[in-house]
Amino acid sequence: MAVTLAEIAALAGVSRGTVDRALNDRGRVDPKVAARVRRIAAERGYRPNRAGRMLARAKNPIRIGVIVQSVETMFMHTVFEEIERASAHFTTTGAEVLVRPLEGVDAQQQLDVIDELLEAGVQGIALSPAEDERVRARIQELSERMPVVTFNSDLPDSGRLCYVGVDNFACGRMSAGLMDLLLAGHGEVLLVAGQENNWSHQQRVDGFQAEAAANFPGLSLLPPQTCGDDQQLAHDIVCRAVKEYPSLRGVYVSVNGQLGACDALRELGLQGKVHLICHDLIPANAENVRRGLIDFLIDQDAALQGARPIELLMDYLLAGEKPETDRILACIDIRNRYNV
Repeated sequence: MAVTLAEIAALAGVSRGTVDRALNDRGRVDPKVAARVRRIAAERGYRPNRAGRMLARAKNPIRIGVIVQSVETMFMHTVFEEIERASAHFTTTGAEVLVRPLEGVDAQQQLDVIDELLEAGVQGIALSPAEDERVRARIQELSERMPVVTFNSDLPDSGRLCYVGVDNFACGRMSAGLMDLLLAGHGEVLLVAGQENNWSHQQRVDGFQAEAAANFPGLSLLPPQTCGDDQQLAHDIVCRAVKEYPSLRGVYVSVNGQLGACDALRELGLQGKVHLICHDLIPANAENVRRGLIDFLIDQDAALQGARPIELLMDYLLAGEKPETDRILACIDIRNRYNV
């Protein structure tokens, strides 16, 4: 009797979805795990029924939708590129991935696109959701009949299948600890926040404030200023803060706005005098770390956030597999001039 994917999964100690990805070279699988799966499959004489599987999908193709918010920002554009790359992988297997990039964080626009995708016949949706009760309610309604995966930002009590991204509250806490080290435990700090209806943005600020209040009493936090992911507005916020608080020693930019903050510090001659912590390992930010404008970068793995949601939906729709946890967290990667 031919060995099954489930039997290979049990022998390899992994999920059936991981076996499928390893044997069909699609998605992200640890190379050592993939090698173990292939070895077991070969030893057990596994022979994939590719023709039958492709025929079945041709008769009833899988179609999923992906909604990407704030695609105009540097990091989310990188996530969008990873989504496109993962989508191309799956289209070769007879699946269809409908990707809808959106600018900004607009709840009504997201709801309209969800309706469009449903009319197109999608069987699952991945999205970076706006923090809005209408979006939350829609995800709750959808989750009763199809898998919904959130990525980059989350609505934890929405009934979604899984969230893929970093623990943003932990990112904020970590940033507070790094800032305390930079300032030797004392100084005024400006917090630059992002979209008010973006859960992940608010979590970072909340984490920073909570950690500072609990463990770093010497840090004096100024009221958070919202830049809405706008570089020029971030620039202006930093310039005004320096004028109003001449003893300012640190800036935490929790969102897109890093370049604007760097420009402000450079123009004011405060490079190395006012310490700066930002998010996202993208080329422009990496260069500003090398130049000494940014002290620390907190990265959040764009590749994982782009590919894993699609893989989760495919695993669920192809094999009925649910993730073992409702949060798949990316590693929080700290970069400075020594490792950027």
